[in-house]
Amino acid sequence: MASSRPSADTNDTIDLPPMLGVGGRARSRLSAKSTTALYAALTLVVVTQAMLAWGFGSLPGSQRSAWRVSVGVITLLAVPAAALIWAVWRTRSETMTRAVTIVIVVAGVLMRLPYFGAGPMLEDDHFRYVLDGAMLAAGLNPYAFSPESLLNGTAPDAYRIAAAAGRQAIEQINFPDLRTIYPGTAQALFAIAHVIKPWSVDGLRVVLMACEAITALLAWRMLGQMALPHHFVALIWCNPLLAFSLTGQAHIDAALTPLILGALVAARRQAGVIAGIALGLAVGVKLWPALLAPLVLRCMSPDRRSMIGFVAAIGMTTIAVSAALALAATAPSSGLVAYAKGWHINNMPYEWISYAGYVIAGGAGLEPALRFVIASTSAGISIALAIRPIRDTADLVTRAAWIAAATFYLSPSQFPWYANWFLPLAALSRSWPLIAASASLPAYFLFFPLAGPIWGDLFRFWLCGLHLLPVVVIALAIRSNNWKSFG
Repeated sequence: MASSRPSADTNDTIDLPPMLGVGGRARSRLSAKSTTALYAALTLVVVTQAMLAWGFGSLPGSQRSAWRVSVGVITLLAVPAAALIWAVWRTRSETMTRAVTIVIVVAGVLMRLPYFGAGPMLEDDHFRYVLDGAMLAAGLNPYAFSPESLLNGTAPDAYRIAAAAGRQAIEQINFPDLRTIYPGTAQALFAIAHVIKPWSVDGLRVVLMACEAITALLAWRMLGQMALPHHFVALIWCNPLLAFSLTGQAHIDAALTPLILGALVAARRQAGVIAGIALGLAVGVKLWPALLAPLVLRCMSPDRRSMIGFVAAIGMTTIAVSAALALAATAPSSGLVAYAKGWHINNMPYEWISYAGYVIAGGAGLEPALRFVIASTSAGISIALAIRPIRDTADLVTRAAWIAAATFYLSPSQFPWYANWFLPLAALSRSWPLIAASASLPAYFLFFPLAGPIWGDLFRFWLCGLHLLPVVVIALAIRSNNWKSFG
């Protein structure tokens, strides 16, 4: 029996808060004044990214504790991000010309090119990436041994031989006693980067910049499907925080978004197998996209064939990309278990609740229970947003943005590069409070000069909440006024 697809005009849709609403309105061409403002913002983001790459690219992670570095990075990220958001917001009811399209494309490329050859950009995560990539490229299991065992000679000869050329990188890996935490899709990308340029952050940058470009192309297409101005893609492709964190600092989170967007597009087309494979591969980058499965499944309802194909595809793909990591989690040196049990940073509400738990329960604390509540809440939000039928692509993207943002803001760890979980979806759903996080999350870099026994608690319990302020203030402003003016 032929199955029906979700109707674009169905009235049985979920009522979402207006701050994430997407609505259409009559649009005009970009005026000369608007074009000038957008060009100025794009020029600023290009110049400041070059300043970041050339000014801080030669500095190791140990230099993050210098105030000049911290303040410099915050300023060079927050100011251009605010300018770009303002320029796009003021042109939200206008459409772009072909010339503007070309400028946005070129600006995004120019923002990322200075990072190639610029060094580690104050980060150390990529050192583990290049080790994992070297192991997999050599046909070895990247989960088998910790970096420490490779350095002290306790690993088998095959592993030590494969790691010999990268000893300098291995010595800089953070938490060298722990095994890798990254699932199969991420490992495959690390291996590709190793083939491109062994033991080099620039090999990773080639792969991650390609991921960012694919994200921008998919976002462009989805903006057209939702009848939204195409220049909103600048909030993704020309976003200073994303360019710096993903291509610049080479964080693997860049690989999440093209897979998630691909799954959403496939779901709207009732292509269950493709959606399942894409979302399963996303789980192979970071585990949290599994929370999007109920939403994607709901999008294909009531097409049983698509739903069955999706469930089978995501199940098999997820097992394929995460089985080795799951098996490694049984080892005492599992990085995944250590992360799940104790990692927390840049989340002020979590710090206060966790501290209160230690006061109430003594040394044991209530952290395991708190993390269980967080995981349960995230799952509950995912299921709640998948209950009612999905109206159209805009509705689907809006709900996905809610799930991704909730996952981020509930997470005990809120690193700036994790914002890639929700920022592209926020741009597509025109959630201005969430988009504002692009300008506020650089406040994270205050952590490094303040870390230590004297000022550490100042950041931990107070200043790490700075990145929440614009999000909350703009959300309240929208709700207390005519929110449609922000659409």
